[in-house]
Amino acid sequence: MKYVYKTRLPFSLTGVSEGISVIGAARIIEDSVCAFFAEFGKDSATLNAKYNAVWMFVKNKFRRLAAAKWNEELTVESFFTRRTAATVVVDTVVKNSKGETCLYARTETCVIDLTTRRIRRISSVEFPEDMEIYKSKAGFDFERFNTDGVSLLYGLNVPSTSIDFCMHVNNVEYLRFILDAYSVRQQIAAPVQEAEIHFLNQAREGERLNVLSKDTANGTVYELVCEDRLCARCRIKSKGQIV
Repeated sequence: MKYVYKTRLPFSLTGVSEGISVIGAARIIEDSVCAFFAEFGKDSATLNAKYNAVWMFVKNKFRRLAAAKWNEELTVESFFTRRTAATVVVDTVVKNSKGETCLYARTETCVIDLTTRRIRRISSVEFPEDMEIYKSKAGFDFERFNTDGVSLLYGLNVPSTSIDFCMHVNNVEYLRFILDAYSVRQQIAAPVQEAEIHFLNQAREGERLNVLSKDTANGTVYELVCEDRLCARCRIKSKGQIV
């Protein structure tokens, strides 16, 4: 099974270069993955009501490729590429009106129990066992990256507008916190081509969150630390840093 739909690139998901912004890319991925799960009745709203559980993003990686402009028709396709007892991996491909791939993404998700806050087997929410697993894009695996030696960029108190219905910081907001450390001029000079983020702990409204970073030969790495918890690690690569 593949989830496929057509849409137009809305102005709200464009950035300083008119095309799909980094936040816009993350939003498209999140929306497609969530809608895909809803197609067979296993979205977070349903899991919340029936199983006292929700889906959580564990890892998310995406690369911006060909251009797409505001109001251009896009074709979005999501499909499963891996499954374990506790996780499922969804790849998402976004193509522009010329049929060129403008965004490719891989998202690893798991089910979290809302009482214990621990990972549950996906079988505990009756996740279908017969879902077809498709071949993923070669050379687009999740990677490990070292964040030792990062230093403080800035800190913030988590705003209420960053909280989703699971009552913690939405996954896209972590990328927003990172990008907010940079000026428009900096973002135009070094546009983000690839981002990979690993989610480790949850952050909540009002908590103090620090964004730390370090430049490396293979991109800039980040830690997002809330109070005494490492909430996420991220690596961002600009044009010219993709190997």
